[in-house]
Amino acid sequence: MEKRELVFENVIENISDGILTMGMDGTILLANPSATKILGLSKERLIGRKIAKLLLEQEENDDFFQCLLDAVYSKQTIVQVVPYFHQGEEKRLRVVSSFLESGGEKIGLIVTFGDLTALVQLSERNEALNKKLTEMLDRFVQVMIGAIEARTPYNANHTKSMVRYGMKYLDWLEQTGAREVDAIRKPFLASVWLHDVGKLVVPRSVMDKATRLGARERDVLHRIEIGMLCEQLRLAREPALEAEVKERIEELKNAMELVKTANVAGFLTDDLLEKVEKLRDMQCLTADGNAIPLLNEYEVEALSIRRGTLTREERKIVESHVVHTREMLEQMGFSGEYEQVSLWAGEHHEYLDGSGYPAGLQGEALPWETRLLTILDIYDSLTADDRPYKPAMTSQRAFQILEGMSVDGKLDGEILKSFYESKAWEKN
Repeated sequence: MEKRELVFENVIENISDGILTMGMDGTILLANPSATKILGLSKERLIGRKIAKLLLEQEENDDFFQCLLDAVYSKQTIVQVVPYFHQGEEKRLRVVSSFLESGGEKIGLIVTFGDLTALVQLSERNEALNKKLTEMLDRFVQVMIGAIEARTPYNANHTKSMVRYGMKYLDWLEQTGAREVDAIRKPFLASVWLHDVGKLVVPRSVMDKATRLGARERDVLHRIEIGMLCEQLRLAREPALEAEVKERIEELKNAMELVKTANVAGFLTDDLLEKVEKLRDMQCLTADGNAIPLLNEYEVEALSIRRGTLTREERKIVESHVVHTREMLEQMGFSGEYEQVSLWAGEHHEYLDGSGYPAGLQGEALPWETRLLTILDIYDSLTADDRPYKPAMTSQRAFQILEGMSVDGKLDGEILKSFYESKAWEKN
C-alpha cells in the first residue's frame, strides 16, 4: 500500500500537466509543482484557499477560476480551453475536471490543465493564413470576372445572375431543411463564378457573334454592291445588253436582301434555306472585270445555319471553353473544401444521358453540384436579355424547355423541381 502511494505521489509530482484537487466546497487541497509553475502561484497561495477567493484576487484570470467554480457548484465535469495571464503573457490552458467519489458520493474534484499556448497560436496562425488564402481566392475570382466583363459584359452579367440564383437557392435549401449545404456553399459559388473563365481564350469574334455572318456581312454586301456597279458599267459600254444587265442587277438586289434577311433571322425555314443554297452558284463581277462566286464556302455555311449564329467549327471553338476552364482551374491547385471547384466548373455542359460535352459523362459520374450548375447556366442563358445573338425568353417558357430536357434524361428532375419551387430564379 505504501509503495502504491509512493508511485502515485511520484506521478503527481512529476507530471507535466498541472493538477489541483478540491473539496466540494471549492477549497484547494492539493497542487502539484506543474500547477504552481503554470499558474505562477505558490502552494501557499493555492492550498487551503477557496476558488471563489482566488477569483476575486485574480480578476485578469476570471475565465480560469470561474470554470473551476462552475465545475464545483454545477457538479458537472468540464472540458474547456481558457486564457490565463501571468507576467503580461497570455497562455491558453486546456482544463479538464472529474469528480472523486467514495461509496457513490462525490467527495471532491480533481482538475488537470495543460499549456496549449503553442498549439493554439499555431492553430490561430493557420486560421489567419486560411483566411488570407480565401481572401486571395475571392480577389482572384473578382479579377477573372473583371477580365471577362472587359471582353464581353453580357457574359459577366450571366455569371453574376447565376451566382445570385445559386445563393438564393442554397439559402432556400438551408431554410427548408431540404439539404445540408453549409459545407459546399463557398466552393460551389466559387465554381459558379469561375465556370466560364475558359472563355477568356475564346476569340471575341466567335463568342460575341451576333449574326450568322458576323463581321463578314460587310464584305458580302460590298461585294454585291461592286457587282451591281460593274453591271452598270457593262451596260454603259454595251447598251444592247440592257435587258440582260437589268435582269442581272435585279438578281443581285434580291440576293442582297436575302443575305440581309438570312443573316439575322431567328430561325431559317426550309424555303429560306433553299433560296440560300441557290446563292452558292451565283457569281458577280469584280472591279477588274473577273467573275467570282457571290459567296464563299464559309458564307454559304454560315447563312445556312437554321437556328443560332455559329458554324460547326465555331461551335466547337466555343464549346472548348469548358476544357480551357478545367485546365486553367486545375493549374490553380485547389485543395481542401475547394478541391472539386475545377471539376464542377469544367463539367457544366455535361448531360445525364451522356449527350453533353466535352467528355460525354453521364449518370452518377455527374455530382449534385454539377447538375445544379448546369440548370442555373441553361436557365440564365435562356432568360438573359442582354445577349447580342438572341432575344430573351420568359421564365415560363424557359422552365418548359428545362422540363423537356429533364424528361429526355438530360437534366436532374428533382433538382429542377426544387429550384422552381424555391423561386430563387425570380429577379425581384
